[in-house]
Amino acid sequence: MEVVAAAALQDGQILAEDIVIGGNVAIKKGTKVDRIIRQKIEAFKIMGVTVLEPSDLAETYYEKVRLSKEFKKFQETYNANLVAYKVAVDSFIYNKVPFRLPELKELAIKLCPDNLLGKTLFACINLIVPSESSMSFAHGLNVALICRIMARWFNLNEKDADTLVYAGFLYDIGKFLLPQDIIWKPDKLSKMEFDLIKTHAFHGYYLLKKSFGIDEHILNAVLQHHERADGSGYPQGLKSDETDPFAKMVAIADVYEAMTAPRTYREPMCPYKAIQIIENESLQKYDTYYVTTFLTHIVDELIGNRVRLSNSMEGEVIMNNRNDLARPVVKCGDQIIDLSQNRSISIVAIA
Repeated sequence: MEVVAAAALQDGQILAEDIVIGGNVAIKKGTKVDRIIRQKIEAFKIMGVTVLEPSDLAETYYEKVRLSKEFKKFQETYNANLVAYKVAVDSFIYNKVPFRLPELKELAIKLCPDNLLGKTLFACINLIVPSESSMSFAHGLNVALICRIMARWFNLNEKDADTLVYAGFLYDIGKFLLPQDIIWKPDKLSKMEFDLIKTHAFHGYYLLKKSFGIDEHILNAVLQHHERADGSGYPQGLKSDETDPFAKMVAIADVYEAMTAPRTYREPMCPYKAIQIIENESLQKYDTYYVTTFLTHIVDELIGNRVRLSNSMEGEVIMNNRNDLARPVVKCGDQIIDLSQNRSISIVAIA
């Protein structure tokens, strides 16, 4: 809602509050403004009225976010800082200009200030579709922003929080040295193509190791972010106790962003589907503490959202199941559905 001057009212706007004159309702809220309504308001000598904004009229959560002033501001800031990040990466790779890490931190703070909720950040990321030429840069920027949120959720001190954000910005630097058409190939990669992609961890590590002042945790995140707890990852097949904790954290941010952020060739995955996939693999692939903490915060911030179910019903998430995070309790009208008990139904979209 917003307050507008009576003289600035436009036909089609909808009053958000009753207009009360002498204790009586003269014009009811929900009334659509037209010439006659404007004349009445002028006759009552009312200076300003409250009207609904486009986001108030949106039917879905993402539509509300997309139409909000906050998102428009975020999008403008995001696009400007995506360019700044691209310049920093290109300058480092092609001109050997060292990264100025404090500037990367300021970039992250502009887009993800301390008062920004994770729910809001993920929704904003979900709505920005990068161009083909900027997908790798957008992926790195998004992961760095997710790392900033994760640092709060993991209660990291300031130094470690900064290190995690820097790791988010730099962990995939080796991919910029590879053909982008293979990196973003929508079809299944051939063995040769996948073997080529797996080299990006070594490429990035050795590229950054030559740069003065890069923290060892950041270097490890670059080298180890595709390692998995059961030793099934690459490039070294390390197990959980051999992998740097910063690499473990970045790995979770990387895979979640890859699934839930949009690409030019596909829609973003529903958060609950992504959570289900990660949950199914969590004990084998990811550090139990980090992945459980991450997913728990994600679902906690989704409580209250309307969701669409696989049976076409819509309802509100009212409670989470701690041992089955992708299958919360949903209220559909007068019906309460516990998805952890009714496994024939699942959440397919945030409504």
